[in-house]
Amino acid sequence: MTSFDFAVAGAGHNSLIAAAYLAAAGLKVIVLERNSFIGGGVTTREVTLPGFRHDLHSTSHNFLQSNPLIKDDELGLQAKYGLQYIKPEVSVASVFDDGTSLPIRHDLDKTCQAMARFSERDAEMYRAFVNQFRELLPMFVSGLFAPPAPYGMFMGLLEQSRQGRGLIGMMNKSAYDIINEVFTDDRLKINFMKFSSEAMAGPEEKGTGLIFGMMAGFVHSYHSGFPVGGSGALSDSLAAFIEAHGGEIRTDSHVAKVLVESGSAVGVRLESGEEIRCRRGVVGCFHPHLLGDYVDGIDPNILDDARKTQPGPYSNIVVHYALEKPFTYPALDAGMTPMIVECLPTDLQKFRREYDDLRYGCMPENLSVIACQHTNLDPSRAPDGKATLYQLSFAPYELADGGPSRWDDIRDSVADRMMEAYRPFVSSMDSSNILARHVATPLDHERFSLSFQKGDISGIGRYVYQFLGRRPTPELSQYAVPAVDGLYLCGPFMHPGGGVIGGGRGVAMKIMNDLDIDFDRVLARL
Repeated sequence: MTSFDFAVAGAGHNSLIAAAYLAAAGLKVIVLERNSFIGGGVTTREVTLPGFRHDLHSTSHNFLQSNPLIKDDELGLQAKYGLQYIKPEVSVASVFDDGTSLPIRHDLDKTCQAMARFSERDAEMYRAFVNQFRELLPMFVSGLFAPPAPYGMFMGLLEQSRQGRGLIGMMNKSAYDIINEVFTDDRLKINFMKFSSEAMAGPEEKGTGLIFGMMAGFVHSYHSGFPVGGSGALSDSLAAFIEAHGGEIRTDSHVAKVLVESGSAVGVRLESGEEIRCRRGVVGCFHPHLLGDYVDGIDPNILDDARKTQPGPYSNIVVHYALEKPFTYPALDAGMTPMIVECLPTDLQKFRREYDDLRYGCMPENLSVIACQHTNLDPSRAPDGKATLYQLSFAPYELADGGPSRWDDIRDSVADRMMEAYRPFVSSMDSSNILARHVATPLDHERFSLSFQKGDISGIGRYVYQFLGRRPTPELSQYAVPAVDGLYLCGPFMHPGGGVIGGGRGVAMKIMNDLDIDFDRVLARL
């Protein structure tokens, strides 16, 4: 019987990253995935028609560009294992219903030039804000990809300087509060409210001010991009690394229970009844709400706190299209190919009410649509001459009229509304251009991944009280489960949070530290 050092439950990108670093250290790992494919939220599949490749969840890799995994290519994913990034100069462009547009470029000066068409004052305020936040980025980046500092310690350090105290104030304000301090023009306010709300936290929720600051700082400091062939190429390269270093990956293998003996995790039991024993421990992508279902013997108080972690205030509905031909945005300059396009109103009050509707369990009366036409930048995602379209709108998981189960009844009508809201912004989007579509609702997200409880693709909400050393709870924040030696947690609900950030690196650092393995020496040997 094959013996392993670690079993890794789940093959999302966080778990794969943790497994890859452990394999690099010479540990024998087995990754077990309940689905028939790997990647979790970082997955690309042909869900409409053959030859059309769609990113099922994540599509742009922004914060990941600052992770040493990618920035320094620590595991050689780009040098040896086929991962390639496309990094367009325009990361996101907003097009407004009055025919104007605002491209956000990696280049801060060019972005400010575009903003000056709306307000020269606002453009200079934005420049100053970004440059101020850039000074703080090294501190944040150094803490994103390692076990988090205790929350109280972090706050104590900030309290020691004027700049730090200002940051605490920003953390406790809303993104809308900060945006109002920086901008006077309503279109610029709407642009950056939408920008910050893509962290799946309402821009007027208190405690979201830091999200706006970090996103603005990152977009001009690290060049956002997406992998050639689709988001899932990241997961594929990690799998190739794991297998090249003696690891094993099994799909259709749902971990049902962690085996605990004498207070230590010694393996897992699959849903099939098969048991896999491990010498060193288990890494589990076990959502806080479900942790007690997988592991016996955990302190009831710890489980109670874990079950009380809160999802974000809304989810999303994603629609994928296979198209007969590409299309354009009349509001954008000819030849401009943004990674993401935001289709937005110019009426600030109308835009703000979208989030009020979501709060009360209703699809917004006025829908804003996020769109990606990946084939403009990566023709490999569709047959010759054809195109793909990715549409996303925010949506409540718990519908006021019928709860989450009602999504199965209204999925197509909501997708129709999204297309109706989108058509005025684009050319060539009549029914003759649509070959097929695939709709994924908040309920479908939960079905797709056990990490997306309540449809929350970030695992749990990005609130201040679920941040750093409090994510998901203070007792579980260090990736280890108290009183169960050798059991570690990994997933979007752990620090640094959901999205494609690469938090599995910090999990691997924690494990290696516990095993007295020198992390830097492991990397030096690669």
